[in-house]
Amino acid sequence: MSSFSYKLFQCSLVVLATSSVGIAIAPLTTNAQPSGAVAIAAQPTVDVPFEVCGEAQTWVRPTKADQTKKLRSLPRYGGDLTTQPLKGLSQRFWQQEVFSFTQYGLSLRMEPIYLSGLWTVQETLWKCYNAKNVTQINAGKTAEVWVLSHRVTRIKWTGEQYVMVVQPAQTGVQFIQFPRREARSSLPLKVVTETGAKLTVVAGN
Repeated sequence: MSSFSYKLFQCSLVVLATSSVGIAIAPLTTNAQPSGAVAIAAQPTVDVPFEVCGEAQTWVRPTKADQTKKLRSLPRYGGDLTTQPLKGLSQRFWQQEVFSFTQYGLSLRMEPIYLSGLWTVQETLWKCYNAKNVTQINAGKTAEVWVLSHRVTRIKWTGEQYVMVVQPAQTGVQFIQFPRREARSSLPLKVVTETGAKLTVVAGN
């Protein structure tokens, strides 16, 4: 390169460096996505409409004496209340506050109804099961949740699970149904209070 050409090249660099026009140079990266890769945006949280298909606002669990008397009067249970697995199941359901269901069947409802003490309001529950509702549940289109001693305020779908927000109550039970947005065998449900306390969910079927 001649001396004149070299000086001209240097002047050009100075002009570019001091001018308002910049040249963007993409930095090299070592974790670049392979060709054809597409970034997947996080799904937005959406509200899920729900129906309180049955409710007993003044319900409380029967006394232990009434509960034992009722169960022993039923041929389904008889004297098995003191033996496993029914003994453990009875103790667990007696403390339970949330049950979820993805299928309907009379036998699938018996243990949650009787072992939790809901037999005192079962007539309210049966109103949830007309022919259309039963078909929708068994087709995987409708989910059902029983909420004891709480009131449901809202349900959201996060793309991964349903988040049900509830308020504690001294009495009452709500039988909730809502449209499903997934097709899993067990309902991906998280239940929390307004203050963030988490409630245990038991699959009733």
